[in-house]
Amino acid sequence: MKNRGGFFKSNWAYLIWFCFYFSFAVAAVYLFINDIVISLIATAFIYGACIGLALSPVGEVIVRLIEGVKPIQTQNDKDYLLPIFEEVYEEAKSLSPDLNKDIRLYVTDSMAVNAFAVGRKTIAVTRGAIHVFNPDELKGILAHELGHMANGDTKALLISLVGNGFFSLIIVVLRIAVNIIQMISNALSGKNIVILAIAFITLMTRLLIDISIFLFMFAGDVILALNSRYSEYLADEYAYLIGYGENLKNSLYIISQISMPKKATLTERLKASHPYTSARIERLEKLEIQSA
Repeated sequence: MKNRGGFFKSNWAYLIWFCFYFSFAVAAVYLFINDIVISLIATAFIYGACIGLALSPVGEVIVRLIEGVKPIQTQNDKDYLLPIFEEVYEEAKSLSPDLNKDIRLYVTDSMAVNAFAVGRKTIAVTRGAIHVFNPDELKGILAHELGHMANGDTKALLISLVGNGFFSLIIVVLRIAVNIIQMISNALSGKNIVILAIAFITLMTRLLIDISIFLFMFAGDVILALNSRYSEYLADEYAYLIGYGENLKNSLYIISQISMPKKATLTERLKASHPYTSARIERLEKLEIQSA
């Protein structure tokens, strides 16, 4: 059974949404330059430089600092965690020869039961997960995170964040421009009917921008959450393919037992980045049945 994931299949929505961000940025630059070719080249250059920085070792260090990720320091942690990680890592490289050869395991001091992958070379596990899971269960969790690495999920997320950052910056500039025009119109509103018309148009423009941004961002959150849930399934499947499906399933059972579920609203369910734990367990069980 081959890995059904991969960069494009696992991250289709992130890539489509990035194209929306890029097109919007080109259009915004065109408003100032009034030359579509130069706007396209300038936007591509800026995006390329920022994405290159995000995916560079410097960008990775910045992400680790933001996430509070630290190298494994004590000898006890090294003796316990590194053999677990190296075993799973070797199995992952057997299935995915193009997997980055310098992925490192890090820890965070959070007592939340969690593990995550960031950038191109960083997998982190929390103190909470280290205390809750036994070595075999940790192997399942780490296999899942290596699945995210193998499918390029962490790179796609960084690319999407760059696009979102530019989109947010452009929106801020547009809002400032509209606010300035509205302030000037309000100050001169008593002068003549033309100024009153400008003030009204500015107000409607601001309202239209706010509504459009809300709808755009809501749709984006829902679509990206759908993609994220699909990526979780693919990462689970990857853990199964490299021999740690049972380990992961056991760790998910523990997560389901210690979690404190609450009734989620429809919006929360639409924007959830992870599937229900029970659904992930069910899919792993189906994989076991299919291979039996």
